[in-house]
Amino acid sequence: MPNAENSSFIFTVCQIGAEKTLKEEVARNHSDLRFSYSRPGFLTFKAVGPQKLTPDFALKSIFARTYGISLGKLDLKNVTEKAKALLENPIQKIRLHIWERDRFGPGEEPKKQERQENPEGVKQFTELKNTLFKTVRNLEPDLFYEETLPKSGDLVLDLIWVEDEEWWLGCHQHGPLHSPYPGGNPEIQMHPDAPSRAYLKLEEALLWSNAPILKDDVAVEIGSAPGGSTFALLNRGLKLVGIDPADMHPIFRRNFREQFKHIQRPVSSVLREELPDSVQWILLDMNVSPQFSLFAVDRLVTRMEDSLLGVLLTIKLNDWKMASDIPHMLEHIRAMGMTRVRATQLSQNRQEFFAYGLTPKGVRRLAICRK
Repeated sequence: MPNAENSSFIFTVCQIGAEKTLKEEVARNHSDLRFSYSRPGFLTFKAVGPQKLTPDFALKSIFARTYGISLGKLDLKNVTEKAKALLENPIQKIRLHIWERDRFGPGEEPKKQERQENPEGVKQFTELKNTLFKTVRNLEPDLFYEETLPKSGDLVLDLIWVEDEEWWLGCHQHGPLHSPYPGGNPEIQMHPDAPSRAYLKLEEALLWSNAPILKDDVAVEIGSAPGGSTFALLNRGLKLVGIDPADMHPIFRRNFREQFKHIQRPVSSVLREELPDSVQWILLDMNVSPQFSLFAVDRLVTRMEDSLLGVLLTIKLNDWKMASDIPHMLEHIRAMGMTRVRATQLSQNRQEFFAYGLTPKGVRRLAICRK
């Protein structure tokens, strides 16, 4: 276990707009934490009682994209001393993550030309981050790795740009509950031919879940139009049936005729006989209530038990208050026959969250893929 820095606080980072939901989630799951401080997308909580928090603290949260113990506002004069105080022995090294809290909601970021035309509105963070990274590393080069992506058990020092001239310092021990990417944002690039930003959501979902999807797998996607996530899967060599009454992008007729079939009707009217005999994956991204969308998935899952490996579901929260029902939603997914279920709010999610489930067959394939 890492040494304990004298901290009674944790920091959390979430999507802008999800702050109240995150506070309520922490209150439900951690009676020993009290809300302390917030800026849009950045919240801190204080531990009640004398016990100090350590970097291996585990936060039970879907909406906290990144978290760790809070070491207060950044002071470059003592950042290396604080970092060394966390180490068990002097030969350890630390990963350095430098990132900014969200400035905009997903899909609401100013376009590149708008950023250039309005430099006062949004600062260019990349140059600032690179300069600070070099500055901190040069304070004590042997203390920090050059690479940022951590391995399990690594200590990560978080330098967080919260406001202009206001930086916060935090730390966490990397493990399964933490994203390896600074700020929990892998910064996936949009494919120039992708029809919609659903491409980014699906790419991040696959990266986060490590779903054992293979070439020539067959998937059924509920709510496929206009085809952002469809495009991502077809590029991986999958065969796919999209169910959506709306039109798909013309690129699928031009480039993916052999791989893709579109059923242009509501999912409630689709018969099992219209779908492939063997289906490995069901995907969902419909702008309807969670009750309706999960029922639609459940209806298909019960007819695909022999071949199904798992589900990848983007579940809309028509009202943020619905977040309190997420535990029941996850139980519903388990009741579909998923033995391993996880959920998170991805950096590309809007008022929604991502749930991932594997059947026993999917768990076995995952074990094989990891060998």
